[in-house]
Amino acid sequence: MAITTNKNFLSPVGFQFKLEAEKYQNINYFCTAVTVPDVSLSEVPAPYRGTNLGFTGDRLNFSNLSIRFNITENMENYIETFDWLHNCINDGESFKSDGTLLILSSHNNVTKEIIFRDLFPTNLSAVEFSTQQTEVEYLQADVTFKYTYFEFK
Repeated sequence: MAITTNKNFLSPVGFQFKLEAEKYQNINYFCTAVTVPDVSLSEVPAPYRGTNLGFTGDRLNFSNLSIRFNITENMENYIETFDWLHNCINDGESFKSDGTLLILSSHNNVTKEIIFRDLFPTNLSAVEFSTQQTEVEYLQADVTFKYTYFEFK
């Protein structure tokens, strides 16, 4: 593999997150952070003369996808996520959605897409209201998703 011709570094603020389902647009718009999940390849131990030799496994393990969004004043996006979780209980397969993380260049052009297939939420974080704050810090929520796999496009 040849060395890259693009020597610019990836900016942590150059991204957009899009859920394909129309009913979750408030989550998309107010998304402030996305954590690209770990990917690991498990090893297969093979016993040999009192020790285990490690061989490459045959499955990739994907950790959860996490996103953070600012909660709107009337909590529309929080309620959207809450309802999505609740709907998954009754008919989970029909409430799966694909999601795409758009990676942007320094000129805000899309340079790479990471597509997450068959997303569904598994956790919605707690939200703390407190009168002890000395300055206004707007509330945020974290959502954890399971998915089938992700791919680069």
